[in-house]
Amino acid sequence: MNGPLDPNVIAAEFLKQNIDSFFDTAKQVAKGANEKIRLKLDRTYQKYLTSLFEKHSKMKSFLLRGEAVPLHDFYIPLNLLLQRKTIEGVNIRDIMKLGTSTVITGSGGSGKTMLVRHLLLDSILTKTRVPIFVELRQLNTFDGDLFALILQTLNSYNFTMDKAYIVKALELGHFVVFLDGYDEVVHNHRHRVKTYILDFVRIYAQNTIVLTSRPDPELEGWQAFTLLKVAPLTLLQADSLVEKLPFDDKLKATFQKNLRAKLFLKHESFLSNPLLLSIMLLSYGQSASIPSKLSVFYNQAYEALFERHDVLKEGFKRQLLTSLDIQDFARLFAVFCLQTYDKKKIEFTQTEALEYIETSQSIVGIQCSKKNYLGDLIQAVCLMLQDGLQIVFAHRSFQEYFAARFICEANSDIQRELISKYSKLSLSDRVFDMLYEMRPEIIEQYYIRPGLDNLFKKIGFKRKLGVLNHERFVRACCSVYYVGTTFSHPIIESSENSSFLDLTFFTLKHCGHLVNRSSVIRKSRGIALARSWNKKVKSNVVMLKKQPTARQFIRELATSDSPLSLSDLKDLFAIRSMLDEKAKKSSRTLESILKNM
Repeated sequence: MNGPLDPNVIAAEFLKQNIDSFFDTAKQVAKGANEKIRLKLDRTYQKYLTSLFEKHSKMKSFLLRGEAVPLHDFYIPLNLLLQRKTIEGVNIRDIMKLGTSTVITGSGGSGKTMLVRHLLLDSILTKTRVPIFVELRQLNTFDGDLFALILQTLNSYNFTMDKAYIVKALELGHFVVFLDGYDEVVHNHRHRVKTYILDFVRIYAQNTIVLTSRPDPELEGWQAFTLLKVAPLTLLQADSLVEKLPFDDKLKATFQKNLRAKLFLKHESFLSNPLLLSIMLLSYGQSASIPSKLSVFYNQAYEALFERHDVLKEGFKRQLLTSLDIQDFARLFAVFCLQTYDKKKIEFTQTEALEYIETSQSIVGIQCSKKNYLGDLIQAVCLMLQDGLQIVFAHRSFQEYFAARFICEANSDIQRELISKYSKLSLSDRVFDMLYEMRPEIIEQYYIRPGLDNLFKKIGFKRKLGVLNHERFVRACCSVYYVGTTFSHPIIESSENSSFLDLTFFTLKHCGHLVNRSSVIRKSRGIALARSWNKKVKSNVVMLKKQPTARQFIRELATSDSPLSLSDLKDLFAIRSMLDEKAKKSSRTLESILKNM
């Protein structure tokens, strides 16, 4: 995309092609609609599309110290995966061809936000449909349903047509509705929000709906949606992204040379993620090595952000407003992140941010000007960004890393309490993953071992694991087992108020090596069983509490290679025994060290 884009001109071009359709809609709502109504439509859509384009055509980045730049100055076309098919350089027309409703999933930093903004802008530039952008996290506190939130969102962008017109336009399919961040909806609101979304899709089926989220097994069971996944960057895409990033040219050239030579192939899991690739470029001047642990990676990123010279001004280092050293600055931010993580807050007014800083200071006993500290977070270290009147994290993963860091450094009583409190989120974000990297023993002590004890008590285990124990295990973990033939791997829905499913997957993921399990999850696990039962029950689901054939399904599950097999249960038992022995050895070693001091 060459040269600056004028939002007013773009909106006018969109209207030139679509105003007749909008006027026809108005005539269906108000009989005798005249030229005055047509002029109102023209003004309303002009204001709305101009405001929307101005808002989403620019983005901020920690690499730019909060300066907003045109999105397409550093956007590279991303690919999406549809099962085994790759959709390259995806645009809005590609999405619309797949059906009316799609889910786009991707891990933190995979480029979902950039992609959705690109699709939004593309829908305007190609004069396809009128976009609506809704942040689903607003439903955590919003007093109303999804339709009410959409009305409020339209109004916030100067769309002032009355409700009757909006309803008719929705019925006729005028819009592409982007529902961003399902993973940011807190868990106790998920069922309600899911109902809102599915009802909206059913009632206004003529529109294109695009939902985004971090990976969530629940979404793979939504039959109305086509599931897409953000593909990892290829070497060519990674190189193109680095080329576009605003950074010291000499360092960038060296990095690109190494990237093409062997760096990308050696560390593809990190460098195929746009955020981690950007962070690696940032810290490359200080350390040319790439750590194997994500927590170490984020620590290096923080140190680079704190100590770095300006990426666009060689040799210039911005001075902090506070006099805090790198450790105290991090300690204070860790408490800030823990508080906001606890409240599921990722954006704040200045007043709210200052209140969190003040509370953080009282907790860790570090004193400095609250306003100066917030200024350093935004302008000097760039862990936070100013977005209009709101202050947001440079990326949500920074909040997760520092929340994990707080727990890691807390006393044992606080560790126990927080690990218990956040255990239901063990697979929803990266806090537990990074905490396990930093301090595996506290996750084992306060989450895995007591969790497995409760699980084995729940299933009535005494001396030997049998078929009855396995049946109880499956029912304790899940209530629905999806067996759709289109799924790339079995999808499992957790039992209500049960954390055993997450515990099982987390334990096998992080401790499976103790029983010689591969850390790589084979996507093909259980496909044969799923397809077989899809034919038997003539449905995509096996309801484990209601279906008469559920017991037979569980018996076949026991001897299969599917998740939650009897083999999985036996591995959990072996892991528990090994972790108990590990804890005893650690205690004996500590006693020996203290005795010899």
